[in-house]
Amino acid sequence: MTAVSFSPGESQTNPDFLAALLNASEIYTIVASQDIVDVRGLKLWAKGLPVSTILQQRLLERKLRYPLESCLMAEDGVTPFYLMEQLKAFLDSEHSIAKALRPSALLLEKQLKQIPLHSVAQLLLTTLLATRSGGMSHALHAMALAGGMAHAQSSPVDIRLAMLGGLLHDIGEVYIQPLYLDDEQPLDLLGHQHMAAHPRIAQLLLRATTDYPATLCRAVGEHHERLNGSGYPARLTGEAISPLGLILAATETTMGMFHAPNAPLTRASFALRVVPDEFPSRYSSVVFNMARAANEQMPATVSLPADALQNIHATLQQAQQTAQSLQPTAGSAERRAIVNLALNRIDRLRMAWNSLGIWGVQPEQLTAQDRFEMVLAGSELRTRLYELQRECMLLAEKLGAEEKAALTPIWADLKV
Repeated sequence: MTAVSFSPGESQTNPDFLAALLNASEIYTIVASQDIVDVRGLKLWAKGLPVSTILQQRLLERKLRYPLESCLMAEDGVTPFYLMEQLKAFLDSEHSIAKALRPSALLLEKQLKQIPLHSVAQLLLTTLLATRSGGMSHALHAMALAGGMAHAQSSPVDIRLAMLGGLLHDIGEVYIQPLYLDDEQPLDLLGHQHMAAHPRIAQLLLRATTDYPATLCRAVGEHHERLNGSGYPARLTGEAISPLGLILAATETTMGMFHAPNAPLTRASFALRVVPDEFPSRYSSVVFNMARAANEQMPATVSLPADALQNIHATLQQAQQTAQSLQPTAGSAERRAIVNLALNRIDRLRMAWNSLGIWGVQPEQLTAQDRFEMVLAGSELRTRLYELQRECMLLAEKLGAEEKAALTPIWADLKV
């Protein structure tokens, strides 16, 4: 991925962002808000001129004195009026999240009126709307959900900051190659490395080009982190993640269930609590209460794949034995750290598996809720195994070929 810099005097335009911007300019009016000049002071584009392909070539050849994002503005597209219109439409819909948030609708609308929409944020959101309308919908729904979660249980997070964080958390994706944004196929290691950069890109962008609070910029960079260090991009743990960052992380996980065929909030509540120490318990409780408020119903019939969870248990056992066999082996500190990481994480996953508490029960004794939770457990534990496998492989990229080969059995055993 092309490096992204937003520092004055050395700003290099990202080609993926520029391509998305040009596509957006065919739908919305995007013009220079000031003269665009290179590091030597040579004017490349005059204030008031609309974006065009001629500008594209000039920008790719030069470093700019100021970041391109701060030199442009979108005259239409995502405006405060648009945001309010879309928020009201969502809250009036029949989606479970909308139903759960409806009692807070007036509060959320009032808070939205007081949220400042910086010109850079408007530019990026308008580009997102033009190029990935689904991404813009995700941002709007996350804005509402984050505000609702901040409002619940006397959260220490300001509602407006939470809403703004929900709205802007994924703007870094505008800088990612489109092929890595296709949700239809799982990402390989290279694809994940590209995608894992988007929280940090957004954090740097907001910090360098807007006057938004540092707490907001930081939290946007933390929206994929988890308390136990299994998140990204920085693998932060515990109090190293800000309160607003934790709300955005819980919001992102909940939004991951948005398009589930049924009971999305119930699924999200389970995902937030299934593995110990990933998220604060108060947010799984908030989402659980939202599911009750929305009167979510369990599926009438639940198909439980034979031996699915037993296969996961067998995988965890084998991976644990493999990692334990490698633990006393001499090697670099980095290699030992990967083995210890795998052992620690596998232990937490086994704890999650055991905590379901319905093993040995005959199928006919399971309630509909039990069967549904078993299906959810299978999905969530498979996801965590895949994430652990990917994390170990990425960390091993820094090792030499011999040490990397020695660790290969770990991620080979993590595959279900």
